[in-house]
Amino acid sequence: MEIIKYRKIKDNLYELDLDNGTILKFYDDTIIKYSLLLKKNITNNELEQITKYNDQLAAYYLALRYLNRKMRSRLEIEKYLDKAEYNQKIINETIKKLEKEGYLNNQKFITSYINDQLNLTYHGPEKIKHNLIKLGFSENEISIEKDFNDKIKLLIEKKLKLNRKYNTVTIKMNIKNYLINLGYSKEMFMHYLEDIKLNDQNLIKKDYEILLKKYQKKYDNKKLKLFIRDKLYKKGYNIDEISVVINDEY
Repeated sequence: MEIIKYRKIKDNLYELDLDNGTILKFYDDTIIKYSLLLKKNITNNELEQITKYNDQLAAYYLALRYLNRKMRSRLEIEKYLDKAEYNQKIINETIKKLEKEGYLNNQKFITSYINDQLNLTYHGPEKIKHNLIKLGFSENEISIEKDFNDKIKLLIEKKLKLNRKYNTVTIKMNIKNYLINLGYSKEMFMHYLEDIKLNDQNLIKKDYEILLKKYQKKYDNKKLKLFIRDKLYKKGYNIDEISVVINDEY
């Protein structure tokens, strides 16, 4: 096969026209390595070798562009190149090259990821760890030695402001589930929840009046009192506070 023409198409990429009508795209590194500007004739074996080397460069440059957007884990790079339909051998060679040149470093990535999660999200240590494991890191590699107390207190304060219509028990349960879903262990926040003591009297009275209106024609006074007491208790109100409200009304 003879190279009859070549032209630069963008950046470091060239197109080469062969005498059999084939058009090839090679990086300038490939052209220089195999002297394709000087060498006019290439055999099928040479073309196979050249194409293989160029594919390796293409995978490498693609990975670099992907890394330029933000730091990536090894697993992310592997999935990205696999999606671009590179074979496993080329993917492995690309990963090795990126690691050798310092573009992939597990500890740097983990440290940067943890700091980003702390600064940009409300995620707790368990969720951060879980996400890192999903990114391909082992649990032994991950160490999160940060103080989350201020963040936990902030989250509790926000939840309290947004849930004023609920009683103490319900609010505590909501906050507990919320923090667990964010990746905080109970040991990190339960002592803060113990300090939450709201005045539920107005809420009890409101719910009492709703129940009274709904059921007063169905029960006599004695049964109605017991029925409402049970309903309010199941809603999470303190039995002593319920008794105060009901006794005041009867």
